[in-house]
Amino acid sequence: MATPVPLKSSAGRPRSAFPTNARIPFEYCDGPTQRMYAVSTFVFLQALKLYYWIGIARSDYAAEFFGFLLWLSLDVAFLLVLNYLRIPWLELPVVRLIIALFVLTIVNFVLFTAREISPTAIARSSASKVWGYFGVPSFSSGEDQAFRDQDEHLLGRHTVLIKPYSTAILNPDDQCFCVPDANIPVIEQPEIPIVFNGSEPHYLEYTITNFNTGKTVLHKLSGPFKESSPVLRKARASQDGENAVYNLKASAAGAYKLNKVLDKDRMDVRYYHDKEVYVVNCPEARIDHYKDTLDRCSGKGDVEVPIVVRGLPPWTVTYKRYSNRKETQELLIESEPPGYSSPLLKGWSPPATPNYSWAKQHEMNLSVSLGLSTPGEYDFQVTRVKDGCGNVIDIKNLVARNLRDPEIRHVNVRERPAVAMLCDPRKPIKIVDMGDSPSANIDLKIKRGSAPFQIGYVYQKTDLDKPEAMKDIEVKKGEYGARITATQPGLYTLSHISDAFCEGEIELPRDCSVTVATLPTVDIISHPINDSCVGAIGVTVDATFTGEGPWEVCFDVLRNGQLRSRNVCHSSSKPRLNLELKPEVSGSFQYNFKTVSDKNYNKIKVDLPPIFQNIHPQPSAIFINDRTGIKTCRGSSEKMEIELFGTGPWDIEYHVIRGTDIKLFTARNITEKTTTLTLPPFEREGIYSVDLGKVTDLANGCQKDLKVPDVSVEVSNGPPTASFQCETPVEFAEGDSVDLPIHLTGGTPWYLTYGMEGQETLSAAISESRNALVSVNKPGIYELKSVSDSFCEGDVVEQARKCEVVYSKRPAMNLMIDSIRFRGGPRENVPEGEIAPSEKIGRERDHFVLSPVCKDADRTLELRLAGKAPFELRYKRIYRPTKGGREEIKTLFEKSQHSTMRLPIMTEQAGTVSYHFETISDATYQNVEVRHEKQPVVFKHVVRAPPTATLVNTAKQFYCKNEITGVKEKVAIKIQDGTGPYSLAIEIMRPNQAVAEKLFEHDVVPRNGIYEWTLPAKFTDMGLYKVSVLRVTDVNGCSASATSTVEFDILDTPSITPLRSITDACVGDKIEYSVQGEAPPFKVYYSLDKVDHTATLDSKRRTFSYEAAKPGLFKISKVCQTLAKKQCCTQPIEEMSTKVWAIPTVKVADGTNFITDLREGDRAEVVATFEGVPPFSWSYVRTEAAYDKEHQAKHGKRPSKLEERTVKNIQDQKYTFFTATEGTIVPVWIKDKHCQFGKEV
Repeated sequence: MATPVPLKSSAGRPRSAFPTNARIPFEYCDGPTQRMYAVSTFVFLQALKLYYWIGIARSDYAAEFFGFLLWLSLDVAFLLVLNYLRIPWLELPVVRLIIALFVLTIVNFVLFTAREISPTAIARSSASKVWGYFGVPSFSSGEDQAFRDQDEHLLGRHTVLIKPYSTAILNPDDQCFCVPDANIPVIEQPEIPIVFNGSEPHYLEYTITNFNTGKTVLHKLSGPFKESSPVLRKARASQDGENAVYNLKASAAGAYKLNKVLDKDRMDVRYYHDKEVYVVNCPEARIDHYKDTLDRCSGKGDVEVPIVVRGLPPWTVTYKRYSNRKETQELLIESEPPGYSSPLLKGWSPPATPNYSWAKQHEMNLSVSLGLSTPGEYDFQVTRVKDGCGNVIDIKNLVARNLRDPEIRHVNVRERPAVAMLCDPRKPIKIVDMGDSPSANIDLKIKRGSAPFQIGYVYQKTDLDKPEAMKDIEVKKGEYGARITATQPGLYTLSHISDAFCEGEIELPRDCSVTVATLPTVDIISHPINDSCVGAIGVTVDATFTGEGPWEVCFDVLRNGQLRSRNVCHSSSKPRLNLELKPEVSGSFQYNFKTVSDKNYNKIKVDLPPIFQNIHPQPSAIFINDRTGIKTCRGSSEKMEIELFGTGPWDIEYHVIRGTDIKLFTARNITEKTTTLTLPPFEREGIYSVDLGKVTDLANGCQKDLKVPDVSVEVSNGPPTASFQCETPVEFAEGDSVDLPIHLTGGTPWYLTYGMEGQETLSAAISESRNALVSVNKPGIYELKSVSDSFCEGDVVEQARKCEVVYSKRPAMNLMIDSIRFRGGPRENVPEGEIAPSEKIGRERDHFVLSPVCKDADRTLELRLAGKAPFELRYKRIYRPTKGGREEIKTLFEKSQHSTMRLPIMTEQAGTVSYHFETISDATYQNVEVRHEKQPVVFKHVVRAPPTATLVNTAKQFYCKNEITGVKEKVAIKIQDGTGPYSLAIEIMRPNQAVAEKLFEHDVVPRNGIYEWTLPAKFTDMGLYKVSVLRVTDVNGCSASATSTVEFDILDTPSITPLRSITDACVGDKIEYSVQGEAPPFKVYYSLDKVDHTATLDSKRRTFSYEAAKPGLFKISKVCQTLAKKQCCTQPIEEMSTKVWAIPTVKVADGTNFITDLREGDRAEVVATFEGVPPFSWSYVRTEAAYDKEHQAKHGKRPSKLEERTVKNIQDQKYTFFTATEGTIVPVWIKDKHCQFGKEV
């Protein structure tokens, strides 16, 4: 058997939980190690950056910018390499990588380039000084501490600037300006720009030459000139501060020239003496009579709009035309006075003497000719005007800002009216020749135009007659129709029309013919209608009409000489009418035709002979009362009424049909027109049909087969029955009603009568269902009296004729203690209750009393109920607090699905609780009053309050070690409520122990509610002790938990000693002490110039270090634990004090940034003052000027150093020297007898 070869296992190499996509395999370097190297590299880079940042604290701006680029590049390279290596947990997504790059860029920018950010500048300056004095002993009187601010001890700087000559340029862009007229002060006055180079003006003279008079006026202005100056104000300055623009406000038209300019040093400012600026009157354009509206008819030529323009020619006027309130186009007008010439135009020939007449204000009237052919509303408005030197006045903008009234010329181009006749030339209009003045109306249709209208027309009787002009028709405003009233036949023609504004046109049709309508006539021809048996049964009338349809003919009908019908009318749309007149009764009939009507004439009398006819109608018969269906029972007979027509007497045959069984019956010698047919009894159930067959007229012997609808008769099997479904008496509650069930047979619907036994009053009911319900509300025996259905009367089942109804029993309630029964309703024999083994009920007058219980005890009251479940008990619970107060009343409800109910007893609060049982409800009765011997049922019990115990704060809560002996120190426990004596359970929790010690005190009798418990001698270790009262119990066994706790601190006695003996120190030096003790933290008490202070040392720091913030005498008083607010456990110490001296201060120019402007050859005095104890020594540097010529701070490159100097052993508080060199003098070092600040150069 071969020996198995062991396989190599990889169990020895840990498997990484991360994906193996790292650039460096984990076999060579695992993930945590890679993260440690990456974090260490990042920290090392930031440390090098901080070292570099401190080292360039006094370098120039170029070094700072280079540092920004260098370290930004290194940070970017580190993040890219880190992302490339894919180290677990350090692999950054693209978004986080971008955020990290952005944060590092901001940090580098703040460190190296944000020179104006105060925190960075202060921190870098302070750090540079610490770096410069690194290695100096900590408590040397000449050291420079990091927190000392250069702004406090090296104050002020003096800058000397050498200024060149300055210039002033008036109106550098050669603009032209305008001033508004006095009548339109809505335009702001113009401002002429003046550019000052190298200085600012403090005095200025200028002249204004009037264009009209040629007179020159000199104006003088004195500065300083600010942004709010009224005439010459500062507008803006260039970024380098070399140039400044001032605006000179022009108040009048004229030629402006500079006369003299001085700067703040009263030096002359150079300017161009011959340059002048023209300020003319602002152009203006207005529409004359713009408030008048011009009405113009369409096609009547052009419209002239007059415009008045003023200002400097030539002008360019822009106006807009609106059509129907919508802007359509914008137009321009260019014009100038004849022969006008100016320097602004080509071909200018200057006069021999200066003349400004070309620049004065000119005025000219313009006229705009507009061709408007389309009707509508047009508005014309001038929107802009421009003068010869380019000044533009936006009139539309002024109107929009409510600075000028809108000048709009309204022109209404009116439509010409038109009129036509509303008639058909092929159909003349008819005049109806009736009345005193017959006439016909010719309606007119007016198109377009504005009322009132004048319409003319002519009348021509025949073609041979001459047309005659008639009076014009006037149509006023508000009238909606026009017509011509034609009184004579002939031709009427429209001649003209005009409205309120324009003459109109005549449209087709323009004429109408009028004729006289002829009277209608009728011609009558009659033919008799005969029957072979009875003879004449009617007459046919043929009527022929003349006139214009539709027609109507009317006549009267007489029978046997008596008027039967008056004014019987028939209409026809055709000229021929055929009528069949067939009376239903016999007799001698006469038809008298009275009138004929057509479209034009109404009720025209006619003279026609009457028509006579003796009529014998055919016999006929129909069912009356519209009986379509009859229901009856088997064995019953039915009667049916019929109506007969013709001449009596009559015989009639009728059939009774059931399926295929047909029976024939005949009623003979009927003399009345209305008679009753008695059908034979129906022997079988089913559907029968009664059909009328033939009727015979016995007077004439004529017979006729009848075709009238038959009558259906439905016969049921038997009579209906009714019976009560009450096997036992039906119960219901008093005041309610109950439904009694009844079973029915037969056909729907059923009709019932019923009543109470022994009473004559009956009730009726209708039912659509075989199972009916009748509702009753009184007890008794109810009896069915009768029943019928839709077919016939029925019978009541004798065995189920009656049903008994009784009241249900009221619910009752019993208290299951001492056999006392509580119930609602009449007293009944209810089984007695059982006596509870643990409780007894007493009786006091009008209520029952339960033995007192402790608060929060579990108690219930058990009740036995009688009635129909479910039950609901309503009772009122009244709670009265033990110590007085407002009583609490609640109405409660308790429900039960069984005959036993457990009522919860309230024990949550101490006091007296009473229960007033009010009503009880079951499935039948609602809200039945609960009574016991006709009295309300009230149940009371007392809830005893448990005692309470509270620890009262002791006089001392902090004790020194071994101070508690178990004799004097006591804790006050306040005991309330309950009945003494009491028992207490007390717990003591020692420091650093998990299990507490429990003590028990029995037979405790407090005095005035306070029990003083002596602290046992168990507080021996240092730390925090907790004493708690766990539970208190009174003599009745009522107890309660207590959560009152008192804490005690056992404190140590610490001591303090100095690390180095120091008698003198400077502000900012550190003074250190060592604190010894076993239970930190500690509180050190010290004073500075007799002002007390404290400092706290935690468990990690046992050295107290004080950095002197101001001069004075520093002294240590004592040291204590911090937990002791009023008590200090300490050891006696010797006096420890140190004198603190102030840091000296040097102020150049009284600590301000003072700037001196020098002309070439002058000198400036530099003054430095000192604060401290002489002798003084100080150093200063001169750099390039930190301010520009406009006294603005320079930004960008750091000023380079030009000079460094140190002056020593100065005994006075002031030092002065002179300089004529440009630059900024800045102090960098100061030293007095005891202390120094800065770095000596």
